[in-house]
Amino acid sequence: MNDFGNKRASVAGAVVAVMLAFHCLPSVSQEQARPDLNGIWNGTVTSTQHPLWTVEELFQCNCTPEAYEYLNELLYNPAYDHMSAEDIIDEVARFNSEQIASLFTDEARAYAEAFDHANDPAIQCEYFGAFRTIMHNDPILIEQTDDRITIYPEDMASDRVIYMDERPHPDDILSPLGHSIGWYEGNTLVIETVGVSAAIADDNLSIHNTDGARSIERYTISDDGTHLVMDFTIFDPNTFIEPLTLRRTRIFTPDWTIEDAPCESISGQR
Repeated sequence: MNDFGNKRASVAGAVVAVMLAFHCLPSVSQEQARPDLNGIWNGTVTSTQHPLWTVEELFQCNCTPEAYEYLNELLYNPAYDHMSAEDIIDEVARFNSEQIASLFTDEARAYAEAFDHANDPAIQCEYFGAFRTIMHNDPILIEQTDDRITIYPEDMASDRVIYMDERPHPDDILSPLGHSIGWYEGNTLVIETVGVSAAIADDNLSIHNTDGARSIERYTISDDGTHLVMDFTIFDPNTFIEPLTLRRTRIFTPDWTIEDAPCESISGQR
């Protein structure tokens, strides 16, 4: 087996280790006015062995587009054939963190430097706000109707309602989940969320958001209905000198069950 084959063979275990540290298939038929997103969609942490994953996706993270370009260079440029799967994951994580940090304001940089995981509100069973829920990698269940979409995640992430009935955002909204409206652009679901109150956006990346931040999510389903690619952009001028975009892919897993473990078993509280 060549070096690339070895990388593919070893990536499943490496992805799980690094991530922990740091009905029929839905499809888009030509007769449908909207993509069918109903069902359970899984990330790599809980379904690493699934055959639908491509090699690139097994190495994915909450990464910037530039980090994914770098990942593909590491995977396919012969100059990097000496690198193991673990080496590639570590190097992409380092590069991604640098890319994100380069967009930090002084306030965000000070927050990242002072961030202490021991002060994470989730330890005290405080559920995630909008952005941390969106970037959470555990499975999600999407229920899609004409007037709304409901997204149910696992564990400490929060249930979300996205209104699809063309209503406007309310004035002066400010809450952990903000207010979300959505629409379709071909086979893509677009979600706009506004009025998100200050919270941790991603603990591993030491990202937070300030009051009034907003976001755009774009969920694009593959032609065969097996992959759901998310592009997530945060607009928060108090945190980023320009909007931050991160990408992640999920796969359709109809045989999966969404489970909510008690907060105490996750946070370590008794």
